[in-house]
Amino acid sequence: MTISPEKRESVARHYADYFEHLHSETIAEVHPLISDDIHFVDPFNDVKGRKHLVRVIEKMFEDVEDPQFRILDLAFTDTVCLMRWDFSCKAPVIGQWTVRGITELQFDADGLICAHYDYWDASRHFYRKLPFVGWMIRQISKKASI
Repeated sequence: MTISPEKRESVARHYADYFEHLHSETIAEVHPLISDDIHFVDPFNDVKGRKHLVRVIEKMFEDVEDPQFRILDLAFTDTVCLMRWDFSCKAPVIGQWTVRGITELQFDADGLICAHYDYWDASRHFYRKLPFVGWMIRQISKKASI
């Protein structure tokens, strides 16, 4: 069964809207958009299954204050959607934090999102901001750069 481009685009746009309007009270609203066996990967997590993705989102609300996504663009190919976004929050130790990234969305035969792969530079945008680890990464980067 092949899903129509219109179905993929509709699900992807609803998913983008879900993240743009995400609050701790709206986490469960993701369920109709994702498959039971969704694969989620970001620099901190690699989980499979709906309950694990929901747990990643819940943990975000536990770990940081005022997390917000701003979806900048959606781009579609025959099989995937690429979603460019800015994320901001207030994180312990780091303080106010902003990062730009891209998400690759893949769809199953029913048109649900079965894969969510986040791509962003955790070294530059997260680890470098940590007290001791950040100093080490900055030193390594100095040695490696021209």
